[in-house]
Amino acid sequence: MNFLVNSRLGAYLGLIWFVGHRHRELRRPLLREQLYRQIFGAGVAALPVIVVLAILTGATAATQLSALIGADSDLTQRMLFLGLFYEMAPLLSALVLVARSSAGIASELAVMRLHDEFTALRRLGVPAADYLLLPRIVGMAIALPAVTACFQAISIGSGWLATAAFEGRPLGEAAGRFLDSADPGLALLSLLKSALMGAAIGIIACHHGSSSARSSHSISGAAMQAVGTGLIAVFVVDVAFALLLYVLR
Repeated sequence: MNFLVNSRLGAYLGLIWFVGHRHRELRRPLLREQLYRQIFGAGVAALPVIVVLAILTGATAATQLSALIGADSDLTQRMLFLGLFYEMAPLLSALVLVARSSAGIASELAVMRLHDEFTALRRLGVPAADYLLLPRIVGMAIALPAVTACFQAISIGSGWLATAAFEGRPLGEAAGRFLDSADPGLALLSLLKSALMGAAIGIIACHHGSSSARSSHSISGAAMQAVGTGLIAVFVVDVAFALLLYVLR
């Protein structure tokens, strides 16, 4: 068991080194095109789910906090920023991308490995890792912060509208009170957290997909391992940033 954990951690660290060492290759047109495809597939295609989830989450959080604490309370605005904007938006966005993209990336790479497409690319003179892994990992690291920013904007706007509708107060007043309690530094930190979560999701999915056994039965196994381990990684990063925030505060 310890050997398995150590080997996986070693593989993950190896992919981190690989991305840091080879990221400049994304300037090549062929790899840049693959990067754009991954960003679209992981980010833009997830927006319908993100929009609906953000609207419901923002409205629910704002109305519940207003009912429990009061809309005029500074604590309500502080909890909306820390709880909804900083914490829930990155976490829920990451969970959506794990559910949508981890299994897809791992399955796709496992199918390519089954049909020996890695070797075919090498014979064509194309570095297989650069072409298949690098755009997927970097694409996830870019897509998740972008999706998170959309979630943050929509959920906070939904919260303002819900507060204005149920409390009968002007929308500008609700927005102004929230902005007074907002911390730009924490907003940037939330996007950094999302980028690390996205990179972790991509690294884990790429590892399990590209290292799967060459059999049809291994495809579903690679997808399940990518999703399960990706979920753990998301919460590990989230807890690490929560501890960091506690230390900084």
